Amino acid sequence: MLFGLSVTGILALSVAALLCALVTRIIINRRALRCFNQPPLRNWIMGHMGLMGHNEEGLQRVDDLVCKYGHSCSWFLGPFYNMVRLFHPDYIRSLLTASASITLKDRIFYGFMKPWLGNCLLLQSGQEWSRHRRLLTPAFHFDILKKYVHIFNQSTNIMHDEWRRLLAKGEHSVDMFEQISSLTLDSLLKCTFSCDTHSQEKPRQYISAILDLSRLLVQRQHYLPYHWDWLYWRSAQGRRFQQACAVVHQFTADIVQERRTQLDQQSDPESHPENTGRYRKRKNTDLIDLLLLAKDDKGEGLTNEEIKAHADMFMFAGHDTTASALSWIFYNLAMNQDYQERCRAEVRDLLADRDTHTIGWEDLSQLTFTTMCIKESLRLHSPVLALTRYYSQNMKTPGDCVIPHGCLCLISIYGVHRNPQVWPDPLVFDPTRFDPHNSDSRSPHAFIPFSAGPRNCIGQNFAMAEMKVVVALTLARFKILPGPKPVRRLYQLVLRAEGGMILHFQELNEE
Repeated sequence: MLFGLSVTGILALSVAALLCALVTRIIINRRALRCFNQPPLRNWIMGHMGLMGHNEEGLQRVDDLVCKYGHSCSWFLGPFYNMVRLFHPDYIRSLLTASASITLKDRIFYGFMKPWLGNCLLLQSGQEWSRHRRLLTPAFHFDILKKYVHIFNQSTNIMHDEWRRLLAKGEHSVDMFEQISSLTLDSLLKCTFSCDTHSQEKPRQYISAILDLSRLLVQRQHYLPYHWDWLYWRSAQGRRFQQACAVVHQFTADIVQERRTQLDQQSDPESHPENTGRYRKRKNTDLIDLLLLAKDDKGEGLTNEEIKAHADMFMFAGHDTTASALSWIFYNLAMNQDYQERCRAEVRDLLADRDTHTIGWEDLSQLTFTTMCIKESLRLHSPVLALTRYYSQNMKTPGDCVIPHGCLCLISIYGVHRNPQVWPDPLVFDPTRFDPHNSDSRSPHAFIPFSAGPRNCIGQNFAMAEMKVVVALTLARFKILPGPKPVRRLYQLVLRAEGGMILHFQELNEE
């Protein structure tokens, strides 16, 4: 007994106090967002949790939300997470252009990646992010990207050889996402590690681990009890995640250490006029080489652990997103044969009078209409549908609305790209939207497949170059046709197709 109360009474009062505190917190946090439109709640406690699915019907509900509210709305994920969804260029501008020093990544969507990707650029904030961004940016300079174009050609040729083998067996359809994923993994392993995925056993194990990690991340994100680390790491899925992480980390660590040893055995790079020694001038300079040689203005470079984290990030962020983008490009061209023929004519004119079908760096700028089709597909089916951020200070939006510091912001790439206030007839595939004459008056934040501002995608030029090569060579050799059934969208880290994206293909005369 304490002050006349039993233990049961004390516990009851404690629970009541906690509930009062929780209710008070919910009221205060939700009132802070009352200047934003609020869609109908599922119920007062759950808020909007569970109202937006990741399948075709869920994405259609996002379309309805954008059409109804136009620019933004508040969104409550249960009693703990309050969010503002933004889907208009004017409302996302201040968020995307905010200084990196006040822009932070949230735990809900990005924290689960930490055990796999470590302290990589994607998960960094503030001054640490600024320093690493400066160190990594030279690795994606145009002079470096030029060297990767021949790899994109090689990987595309490998995929086409596989298609010809399928045709010889009487098979005329493929799961496009599966085929393109193999292609992008192949090219990334070569560009990042100089690995030949067709002759070594370890890369195949590495590829399998990456695919497992991507799948397990999605499953954890969608199952609320697994958001609790203590429970997740004791589950069968958590143990599989750790095992796959071990495979990926060991593979990357071995290569980084081997390259570091090779570099240490060379003479001091400062003694060479070009400040990079023979290492950078190797015929097949890859991303690991560039990261090992990177130095900041104090002459300090990256540690092995930092290089490993960045390399793991490139493999994760680079293969799935580009595979999704390419798959949907081929889907949209299959559904719009007139645009596919215009792209094909452009490519064949470019390759006319050449002994071999090879796309060079200089050719990429000549693929004007093909690039317009790629961009329109990225608008209609962007691989990444949303970005999440929170900020260390209050952020203003048009209409004098204020997003309180620490409030989760969901920047809806999907919503911006399909907003009828921004894009007339937004569900129609129309590449002429990206004709320069039609783009001049459009907000630079109306098209953001690679994000925008200081934290935009560091690999966007790499991705665009690869997409142009793959699309051009494929359309020069094959005709892509719709599959046997309608494609239903499914969002799992990137935009996929439910049950796979089955498309038909026919080989063309290359003459």
